[in-house]
Amino acid sequence: MKVIYSSKYSDYGFGKDHPWWPQRAEEFLKILAHSELKYKIISPRRASDKDIIAAHAPDYLSRVKELARNHGFLSSDTAVSAENLEAAFLYVGGTILACDLALKGEIAFNTLGGLHHTGINDSSGFCIFNDHAIAIRKLQEEKKIKKAFILDLDVHAGNGTQEIFWEDPTVFTLSVHQDPTFFYPGTGFSNQLGEGRGRGYNLNILLPPGTDEARYLDSLDKIALPKIGEFKGDLLVVIFGVDTFKDDPLASFQLKIATYGKIGRKLRPFSGAGIAILCAGGYSSLVPEIWLEFLKGLIL
Repeated sequence: MKVIYSSKYSDYGFGKDHPWWPQRAEEFLKILAHSELKYKIISPRRASDKDIIAAHAPDYLSRVKELARNHGFLSSDTAVSAENLEAAFLYVGGTILACDLALKGEIAFNTLGGLHHTGINDSSGFCIFNDHAIAIRKLQEEKKIKKAFILDLDVHAGNGTQEIFWEDPTVFTLSVHQDPTFFYPGTGFSNQLGEGRGRGYNLNILLPPGTDEARYLDSLDKIALPKIGEFKGDLLVVIFGVDTFKDDPLASFQLKIATYGKIGRKLRPFSGAGIAILCAGGYSSLVPEIWLEFLKGLIL
């Protein structure tokens, strides 16, 4: 397993009273060092402007840079500073690296990524760049892949990812999330299937508030995992949001730490060909323990 980490990931934050806590990757590395997992830590390279505009409008990139100079806001919950923008360029580079490694048959775990609320020209929800969309577009442009499958396990719908690939049949986007009727981001409904040639390649699995382990795992077994096999993508990207945990302050699912080991075991059959795992949402104090439990299920 390759673990992708930069000390500058800790600069990706939004202030001391914000629910996002940047130190979670550092805390994870501490407990990983005492686990039985075999791994190598790799530092990412900074993404380029050209990489960013593979998925985002050039005007969006210009606006983000201007906001960083003036410490502005993409939305009320997403401030942009010089420090977190530099970290954003790095986490994009980390996801590009994770996807490259996955294509070589590796299990690649980017400790910051899967930031799925950034669309083509706008963002919110603690996201500056949509790293996985950028990585997939870059790999397609470089003719390294034709098709990719995104499995989004964050409790919030990936509205930015949905927008970017809305008309694209080469990228299957499947998101398992809390019903957005009265929940951020207010989109990601079951009737949103994509349009044009992309119709049928966007699938939202809605689960009610309070969803427990049995119901959650059933949705993976009956819908999500079979779709991965049917699509036969060249690359599998997992947006590993753990705000589905029972004590997460921003949602109300009831998954336990042990549940994430079971999720890892269910994904194990797909990992032999390589898999890119991106650490997205998760705001409880037990995020590092959850990541470790998942990896144990996936690997051991």
